[in-house]
Amino acid sequence: MLKKLLKYEWKDTRKLLLPINLAVVLITIIGCIMLSTSIFDSEMGFLLAAPLLVLYILAIITFSCITLVYVYTRFYRNLYTAEGYLMHTLPVTHTQLFHSKLIMGYFWFFLNSLLTTLSTMALGASLGFHEAVEERSGEISESFINDFLLSTGQTPDSFSFADIFGFSLPMFLFILFVMLLVSSFSSVLMGYVSVLFGQRMERNKLAAAVAIYFGIYMVIQILTSLAVVIPEILNIGNYLEDESVNFLAESFQTLFPSMIICYLVMDIVFYVICRILVKRQVNLD
Repeated sequence: MLKKLLKYEWKDTRKLLLPINLAVVLITIIGCIMLSTSIFDSEMGFLLAAPLLVLYILAIITFSCITLVYVYTRFYRNLYTAEGYLMHTLPVTHTQLFHSKLIMGYFWFFLNSLLTTLSTMALGASLGFHEAVEERSGEISESFINDFLLSTGQTPDSFSFADIFGFSLPMFLFILFVMLLVSSFSSVLMGYVSVLFGQRMERNKLAAAVAIYFGIYMVIQILTSLAVVIPEILNIGNYLEDESVNFLAESFQTLFPSMIICYLVMDIVFYVICRILVKRQVNLD
């Protein structure tokens, strides 16, 4: 029965979320084409680049927000409003209903997050490629890289991707992919937890859910900040004692594992809370 629920969810959610993700791909292709040309090299083109960059950032943020809000509101509307009377009469368990929403919501938000990350990387690569073929820009870039390497005790001959980011390129991409997996899951679950807690209230359920969401968000921000800042403070001490240590690379090596662990803990906690609350009596609006 879960398969049928997922099929139903796919047919309904793709009407809005598929065009949104295709739009991300489209603006990425257009941006890569524009950045790989000399359109922004002139003074007029340079002035045009700033508003286009702002529009790109606003579009990406808007697409992500629409995706997440739609996933939240669909979960609330389908299960805890008048539509819920129909959904809860289906020959399925509350857990199956919850999992169908969770799996499809997670799929769409992870896809959007992945495409957004790839979009940013693609635009950066296109800009870097264009700069590399320009002699004047190439000299500036080379000088900047040399200065950076000298500051970290490296030489151009011994330079590698790991000197900046602390990991080899394949490992860095793998860690980034894992971080997107766990962070997307916690983002979706945080909204579901808020909705489920809001349903326990006698009145103003939706307002309560929104308030709970922002409350959880603030607590999470504080805890994750502490989980990241404390190891960084320890790294500063090591860096001051040993100047040969590359502080930037050390920071990345500490930051990524810490963030992944934090997200994994949140995933487990949020999921367990959701499973407990979903099994309780439904209080429909």
